[in-house]
Amino acid sequence: MEVYSGLSGTASLIFAVSPRPAARRLLPVMERIGDFVVLTGDHGTDAKALAAHRPDGIVTFSESMLPTTGALADSLGLRYHDAATLKRLTDKHAQRAALRQAGIDTTAQRLLRGEEDWDAALADVGLPSVLKPAWGGGSRDTHRVSDSETGRRILRTLLAQGSSTARFVLEELLPGSPDSSFGDYVSVESLILDGVPHHLAVTGKFPLAPPFRETGQFWPADLGDEVRHEVLELTTSAVRAMAVISGITHTEIKLTPDGPRIIEVNGRLGGHINELSLRACNVDMVQLAGLTALGEPVNPPRIAPDRVFWQYNNPAPTRSCRLIEVTGWRDACAVPGVSRYTPYVRATDLLDGGVMTLALDLVSGEAASHVAMREQLARVMDLVSFTFDFEGETRTVPASALAAH
Repeated sequence: MEVYSGLSGTASLIFAVSPRPAARRLLPVMERIGDFVVLTGDHGTDAKALAAHRPDGIVTFSESMLPTTGALADSLGLRYHDAATLKRLTDKHAQRAALRQAGIDTTAQRLLRGEEDWDAALADVGLPSVLKPAWGGGSRDTHRVSDSETGRRILRTLLAQGSSTARFVLEELLPGSPDSSFGDYVSVESLILDGVPHHLAVTGKFPLAPPFRETGQFWPADLGDEVRHEVLELTTSAVRAMAVISGITHTEIKLTPDGPRIIEVNGRLGGHINELSLRACNVDMVQLAGLTALGEPVNPPRIAPDRVFWQYNNPAPTRSCRLIEVTGWRDACAVPGVSRYTPYVRATDLLDGGVMTLALDLVSGEAASHVAMREQLARVMDLVSFTFDFEGETRTVPASALAAH
């Protein structure tokens, strides 16, 4: 619906739909607001089906669909990231290599094709470190490694669960700055036009739930002018190292004691950012992405919210369980400044558990300051509770304690 709201007045829509059940469930909605083609996975066949609609542009807001979008763009002759840029944006090992070659990143990282690579990788990277897939998002299968044998065991399990071509990376764990008053990282949304990055937003983050599960964000970030300038300069260098010519990027940056460091550069708009942008300053970033894909003239907006706009996601437990009920959310909506409570999981839904970021909901609000935002969120966390069935054991967990489950 964000795509429809942002672009229906500019272009007719053709949805290229993943064959996965979660995407196919939305076909009745897509059918009402545009045309659609259910993809088969054969790029030649899919491009032929899409060509019948004579598309003028192509864009995705899904990390997992970036390679497919690139392949279709190439077959259809549409502007998009080229194959080399897409590899740098989606392959964490290739991305680090490009950043290192550009002289803007020294983060130690080693590629793991199998368990036989573990000892050499650990000797190069050291401890503590981060073990994660070379491709993917949402903190899927991302683990903190504090000792060699635990890390080896985690890698062995991940390799057994994945395909024979699964690759992982072991990466230096960047320390967070003790001066960070919220989460110790930020993200930057950038609009790239003819190879020139125009930075639209620097978004602050709430602290991660262990090990690396995201819990929300706010705009603007709580940064001083000097650090903000360093973050934007580093983002500009990183985007150029990816050789992005056109589109929107989402760059995550760690705030360390020695200054900002790149976590990763993503070739699409950040999750939930458009909702934040629309509330904060009535700028539609989905529309900007679509117009850029169409080759239409775009004037990068100058955005300076006069209040703090925030989103908080209550994280699902890392243990497998079933949600029974959510209580207190109506009271949370009555807290001054809270604008909306959106559930993402329904009662009786089974939650698989694991270390991937999986949000139970989205709480949205605004405040006069970062201090006031902290107070609002504390009240929300005291009011909302979740009841789960953990393999026959029923337990009610307040929102403030979810990160430990």
